[in-house]
Amino acid sequence: MARRHWEFALEDGQHVVDLVHGYFLGTRTFVVDGAKTVQRPMPFTDHSGEYPFPFPGHDARLRITTNGLTYFHDIVIDGRSIATDAFPAAVARPRIGSPGTQRKTGLILLVLLIAFTGFVAKGAYDEYRYHTTSATAVGIVVEKRIVSGRYGPSYYLTYAFVDQAGVIRTDEGDVPRQTYDQARSGSRYTIQYLPDEPTLSRVLGKDDTLPIAGLLALGVAGLGYSAYLALSGHRRLKAMARIAAAGQPVMATVTRVKAGTFPRVGKTARVEYAYDDAFGRRRKGRGPLMYPSEGTKYTVGGPVRVLIDPDHPGDSVLV
Repeated sequence: MARRHWEFALEDGQHVVDLVHGYFLGTRTFVVDGAKTVQRPMPFTDHSGEYPFPFPGHDARLRITTNGLTYFHDIVIDGRSIATDAFPAAVARPRIGSPGTQRKTGLILLVLLIAFTGFVAKGAYDEYRYHTTSATAVGIVVEKRIVSGRYGPSYYLTYAFVDQAGVIRTDEGDVPRQTYDQARSGSRYTIQYLPDEPTLSRVLGKDDTLPIAGLLALGVAGLGYSAYLALSGHRRLKAMARIAAAGQPVMATVTRVKAGTFPRVGKTARVEYAYDDAFGRRRKGRGPLMYPSEGTKYTVGGPVRVLIDPDHPGDSVLV
């Protein structure tokens, strides 16, 4: 829950606005100069954007944006932002979906997935060694325990065994429910371990090949996707910089106004358009993520002005 307080002066005097914004349900409670009003939007979907609220004698709007983690609040009175004391050029837009956010997200995911994939790759190598160079020994059950988890209980046996070097080792491993139920203190099981790393062992019969292969495939796919996000976001940022410096205006036609919903952002809209470049080739583009209040300004089949990169006419920016 967020609480915001604004005090400001207008031509008709001093004013005070308090806001209580419920993050999860999206409820917005306004107190304007002591008068309270409550807006109750659809839970979990309608809690970012631009919203009018009662303010006698003035056009008042609350602007809420988010980067997916943090909310940013501002009120715009008669078109002027109270936070910046300026006239915002356009309706507020979500802080996600931009090329910069895309690049940043891709880089963060890339770092996390490199660590994850490296960890899984180590497990895959250990599994390979279990299948090729492992040794076995007789293990004696010392203790058994059950660990509750999100997807159900796991069953563990603590056992002791003597490795090839004559060293007594104690380890713990998860086993199937049937094995756990049959095990007693002093029960004997065949233990599989790695001679060059005897601290790694398990009850013979366990095979993690399939789950490790699945995790490894997931990690590799995630690395590819995160690299794509980072590179495409970087490319888009460079294209936008070129267009800002030397973009050429062309008229495009709106082909679609796509509605969507993002978690913790709410309802969104995105304009898709088509245009012909200087060589008569049909090109397609799409605008930035915006809130529905801005999306209503565009109609399918209507004209829209875009700027294109003269050297790369497939790159465009919605004006």
